[in-house]
Amino acid sequence: MNRIIKICMATGPQARLEFFAGRGRLAVIALGAFIGAFSLSAWSAPQGAGPADQGQANDFAVFGAEFAMGHVLVKLRPGAVMEARDLAALGGVSLAPTSLVTHRNAMLASQIGLDRWRTVTLAAGRDPEQAVAELSRHPAVEVASVDGVGGVASVVPNDPSFSSQWALLNTGQVADGVAGISGSDVGATAAWTLTTGGRPTVVAVLDSGVSLHPDLAGRVLQGFNIPDQNTNTSDLCVSHGTHVSGIIGASGNNGTAIAGLCWDVMILPVVVVKPCGGVESWVADGITWAVDNGADLINMSLQYSTGSAYLHDAVKYAFASGVPMIAATGNSSAPQLSFPARWPETIAVGATNNADQRWWGSNWGPNIDLMGPGVGVLSLASDGGTMVKTGTSMAAPHVTGTIALMLSVNPSLSESSIRSVLHQTAKDIGDPGYDLLNGWGRVDAFAAVSLAIDLLPIPGDLDGNGVVDGADLALLLGSWGECAACNACPADLDGDCSVGGSDLAILLGHWSAS
Repeated sequence: MNRIIKICMATGPQARLEFFAGRGRLAVIALGAFIGAFSLSAWSAPQGAGPADQGQANDFAVFGAEFAMGHVLVKLRPGAVMEARDLAALGGVSLAPTSLVTHRNAMLASQIGLDRWRTVTLAAGRDPEQAVAELSRHPAVEVASVDGVGGVASVVPNDPSFSSQWALLNTGQVADGVAGISGSDVGATAAWTLTTGGRPTVVAVLDSGVSLHPDLAGRVLQGFNIPDQNTNTSDLCVSHGTHVSGIIGASGNNGTAIAGLCWDVMILPVVVVKPCGGVESWVADGITWAVDNGADLINMSLQYSTGSAYLHDAVKYAFASGVPMIAATGNSSAPQLSFPARWPETIAVGATNNADQRWWGSNWGPNIDLMGPGVGVLSLASDGGTMVKTGTSMAAPHVTGTIALMLSVNPSLSESSIRSVLHQTAKDIGDPGYDLLNGWGRVDAFAAVSLAIDLLPIPGDLDGNGVVDGADLALLLGSWGECAACNACPADLDGDCSVGGSDLAILLGHWSAS
């Protein structure tokens, strides 16, 4: 019988990889990202092996292990064999071909010696490194080595409650009484291999306020309270705005509480409810205030039923200003979205559970864009601790945090480009393609950030046509000299607030005209 190895997440039923073809390269989407702890869930006996070869259940179970604990690899010398008694004396139980595949070019494989590699299953408790040292001295062995352990590249923060954040790394955690499915998450740990932030994106959180929390220290800007017309933005609605803000941007890998999606995002609190409810005109004023006070993104974990023309005009104001608005679809299990999510100018987000299923209470219907984790989501609480909440209010900030990561690697992305990237990279969880229950699917942060990187403009492509040619050279030469303003000088490619020889060198270095 052939040996069959099934590697899975230590706490989940499976590790899943999907592949996303980005522009010009292939990116591996980690939907069940490696957390440093693997377990061998099934190891059938190699050919000729006895019962002792089975049941090596913890071969990869040591957290953070650098190599397998139950076996080692040896490369036999040409024509050499290893006797069973020698193997046993060295602490080996069995010897079997290492390769699980057939080499199409057998001659080349033989020349290299690929066909001479064997896996030595070790006796229980045998130290792999010691076994390698002793096997290396055996006359039949050309090379002996441990079998290194690794997996999909990911960043796992040291925040003490991160293991409970199934929305960011789902290893099968139970949420709201439902056992999760490994990989049913936004792919945060894989996204963090690309970026954890790096650009102070300002996210306006239109909500109940944001209480100061150690995981947001130094990143909560002076906001505004619309109902009270003052700057008191303390959270007075059972931590709702604080919870939302934590999902977006709690500091990661700082040994405190949880990790948000974008670790250095700036939170701009805008109170639009008092304490938990209010009128649409307050939301409208909050939108325009946020746009006018530097918001790059607006998160609206809110739901309203009327959709006044005044509120819609404010939404149009933000849309025309190029500020993406992310809005919750609502929690009424209704076949229509709440406002402002119902309007096409917003990015409307419904909620999924930890098995990539639509949450029963999530509103659905025309104009829904995406889904995000929203059931049993752990985030920050106003008392400085953490708490769990459920709803589309929790789903929307997962998309907002993803967009903040996208902007950290490609600040040139427009609202329409952001929306397109999110649609293209979403994990399809319903009917194939777009559907009214799930939109384009559940947000995938790694895939979205990967595509955002692929869409970075070519240095020197000043006219934005995808090539660097004479037209771009003419634009650069026409801008030669000091810039009137650094952020209004596209030809300043090196960022020194002037256009000169170094900028010309950058442009010519990316010349693509035939």
